[in-house]
Amino acid sequence: MRPLLFSVCLLPIHASAQYLVNNFDGNNGWPELPIVIDAAASNIWQIGPPQKAVFQAAYSPVNVIVTDTVAPYPAGNISRFTALLPTYNFGWWPEFFMTFEQTFDMDSTLAGGYMEVSYDTGATWMNVFEDWVNPPVVQLIDQSGDAVQPSTLSNGQIGFTGTSGDDTEPEWIWSSFCWIQNGIPLPDTVRVRFTFYSDPQAQAQTHDGWMLDDFNYQVYIAHPISEYLKHERFLVIAPNPMVDRLFITYDTEGASTAVRLDVIDVQGKLVRTLVDGTQRKGDHNVILWRSELPDAGGVFFLRAAIGDRSHVERFEVTGR
Repeated sequence: MRPLLFSVCLLPIHASAQYLVNNFDGNNGWPELPIVIDAAASNIWQIGPPQKAVFQAAYSPVNVIVTDTVAPYPAGNISRFTALLPTYNFGWWPEFFMTFEQTFDMDSTLAGGYMEVSYDTGATWMNVFEDWVNPPVVQLIDQSGDAVQPSTLSNGQIGFTGTSGDDTEPEWIWSSFCWIQNGIPLPDTVRVRFTFYSDPQAQAQTHDGWMLDDFNYQVYIAHPISEYLKHERFLVIAPNPMVDRLFITYDTEGASTAVRLDVIDVQGKLVRTLVDGTQRKGDHNVILWRSELPDAGGVFFLRAAIGDRSHVERFEVTGR
């Protein structure tokens, strides 16, 4: 196990040389970050709504990239996809970074997932945690705001295995990899490859594997403060899971800020619109009552657009 690198971060300004998104659901109008799934017949990476024993909802509805949308992973498998990070429009911006949400459910002794980076158009690869050419600043933050450490996998790679979060139910981990321009020549595209593997001895597996969502790529003046921590500055919900009511607190920065708060279900369908209008600068509070949601309960999402800030927050609702 190796320690992560952390940086003292500046709050981002809302401008950059590039901003690419891939949330597998249309990207809300932003240009798309290219993600290429390996064409090997044995590759189990798929894009779609997760319908598995453990993975039952995307981070933001409805699609994810996951090691098979339905079935558990098989034994003796190697599957890959690659994110393509363009570098041709950097200008004077000194840093480029990729963030995403991930969750995993794997046999810690016989399976794992790891990331590699290539600076020569895929001719050679190195583990991102062992990048000696341009070591990235890495932030891995769980849903409690705590740092997460990578693991040494059974194949010797450094990456991710076991259950993300606690031992009973995987949770989402906000993941950020930030590279600083250090003067080395870069190709027009830096490639970051995600590899899932399972040992041939991994028989009769019931684990769901690896699931990722909401990729963002940005070229910027400074690495941003963690999105997990940053969104708490303007949007907080509690309690989660929700029983009889959900308290929603947020702030607006401008004298007249456009605000829209929607509740959506795991299929991405609108359940309720809580706020849709302009609001004055300051702190605001909204209550979502249990009676306003379907009786069956389950997983829902609060989708917030507050001025030029946006966030999707997952919450659970008990049945009645």
